[in-house]
This record gives sequence, C-alpha cells and structure tokens, in this order.
Amino acid sequence: MTNSAPRLRILTQNMFMRPPLIKTNKSDWKDERLDYFIDHILDNYDVVCLQEMFEFASSRRSRLFAAAEKLGFKFYVASQRQYPWNLAIDGGLVVLSRYPIVESDSFEYQRGIGPDWMAKKGVLYAKIAMADGDTHVHLFTTHTQASYGEVVITQPDVKRRLSQLFEFHNFLERILPKHRAAGEAVVLTGDFNVDSRDHVLRDPTKVKYEREVEDGVETSDEGKAMMAVLEGRGIDPKVLGPDNVDEFRGKTVYALHDALKERLGYHPVTFGNIVVDKEGGVFPRETVLTTKLDSTVMHSIDYVLWYNPDSKEHKASIVAELVNVGVVPNFTPDREFTQISDHYGVAAEIAFN
Repeated sequence: MTNSAPRLRILTQNMFMRPPLIKTNKSDWKDERLDYFIDHILDNYDVVCLQEMFEFASSRRSRLFAAAEKLGFKFYVASQRQYPWNLAIDGGLVVLSRYPIVESDSFEYQRGIGPDWMAKKGVLYAKIAMADGDTHVHLFTTHTQASYGEVVITQPDVKRRLSQLFEFHNFLERILPKHRAAGEAVVLTGDFNVDSRDHVLRDPTKVKYEREVEDGVETSDEGKAMMAVLEGRGIDPKVLGPDNVDEFRGKTVYALHDALKERLGYHPVTFGNIVVDKEGGVFPRETVLTTKLDSTVMHSIDYVLWYNPDSKEHKASIVAELVNVGVVPNFTPDREFTQISDHYGVAAEIAFN
C-alpha cells in the first residue's frame, strides 16, 4: 500500500466519566475534562471508542454527542440507557464516527462482581462504511470486569472477566459471518482490564528491572489467557487447570494480533504509570484522578486487537492494513488535572488500498 492510501484514524479511551457524586480525591473534574476532550482531542480522529462515558444521572453524554456532531461525527452507537428501577447503570460505551455506521449491535455481559455489579458492562459493534461505500471496517469496543488490588488468575473476579471475554468471542462468532465480507478488517478496542505485563504489582524493586529490559518483558498468564479466550482456542490447562479448558473453547478460532505488543515489542503502560527521578526515586505520574493504591501499578490494560486473515484463507484481496498504533497519554497542560483520564488512550491508523 502506498502512503497516499486513504487512512482511518481510531482512538480508544477510557474516559473515567463516572456518575455524579462519585469521585476519587477532591474532584474528578468531569465537566472540565470533557470540555478539554472536545476542544483538543476529539477532532484529531475519525472514529472514537469510549469506555466509562456513563449516561446515568448525567447530561454529559448528550453534550458530547452534540459537540461531536458539530465536528463532523454524525454517526454513533452507545450503551443502552438505564433507569433507577433497573437497579443498574449503563455500560458506559460509546462509538463516534465521521463515516456512516451501516450496521450496529450490542451485547450485555453477565453482571460483574463487587462494585462492577452496578454497571451493565458489555460490547458494542459498529460496521463502518468508508467513502467508497463498498469497503467496511468492523469495529468493536468493550469494558470488562475490573480487579481491585493484587490479581491472582484463579480468583473469582478474574474468572468472571475471562467469562465475559468468552462472551465477547461468542459475539464475534455471531456478528462476523453475518456482516463481514472477505478481506475486511476487524478491530477490537477497549479497556479489557487484563494486565498483560508480567510483573509483581506495586513492588518498587521491580521498576528498575522492567525499565531496563522492557523490550523483553514477557506476557502475563492472564494476558495469554485473554488472547486464548478471545480467539476461541481455550486456555492452557496449566493456567486454570484442565477442567476449565473446554469452557473457553469456541466453535471458530480467530487469529487476533495484539497491535501494541507486535509494534513495540512489549506491553506499554496505559494505567498507573510512574516517573523516576535522577536519584532513582519512583513517583506516580498521575495523582489527581488515580487512587493511591493504583497510582504506580504500571498496568497494560487498554488494547487495539487486529484481525484480518490473509488472502489465501479467503481467496480475496486484503482491503485494509494497520499501519500505525501507539499509546497516547492525552496530557492536559496547565489544567487542574494532568491528563484527560486515569487511563492513557490508544490510537491506531488503518490504510486502505
């Protein structure tokens, strides 16, 4: 593909826009952060996938839609609105697009554990038609069960998260055969809440080690399990035990690519990043929005996954290629808050032939 090929710029960003009265420290600066996102970030992309952009008891999502339309985002899909009598808040998912969304769908996961029980988390699907009307991108975004504190892969919240990811796989099996033509790209985005960095959490003695050999950082057991479950391969029996393998085995296997890992050679931090001073002291990069417990965990939990089988498999030409991907911290200079969210965003670019 040449440099002159049409490009589609995609951003996935956990917005940390929780319902009113919920805040981490003095303030979450929700309105101010949303204004900054609209004024300085939104217009840089063609498709924007958001998590934790909750509608419940707030007009912020409606304000975002109105501002986005003025910037050319005339198409969107979002998590279904919830009401107090539903005993739940919405899933907080949004997809904004400058290009027509010609098909859309959604799926609500089984309810989460602990605080996550309140939100109807799930996955959104948008079939996006490019300018020629014949080329499409199949875009998914999700937000899954979170963990609070140390993570052991056999604990209940991790098992619930893997179960939700398998529901995501089953959603792919339902959507792709019905809507995808051979050679069309599939992009999975979102806050998967799976830390793929293989490290001891909150252990300062490991920080220097990780910085020195970052290019060789291995994928965590849960990171490997996440890919196996989403692809439909089933989990290695060494991870959860032999009784759990078939539970996560799909009918179809999708060869997914972790775009950040393949491009960078390691799993970059997207949550709880650090700074190291000249004396080797370790400090949290962000403290306004991030809790003290999470401020130095150095997690890699936000993803762009890519699926586009080669032409031999489908006997058709590949119409799109992922040409760029990277972490975008979305810092906010000269504001009361230092970045747009407690998460970094991930940006990707697709070129079409």
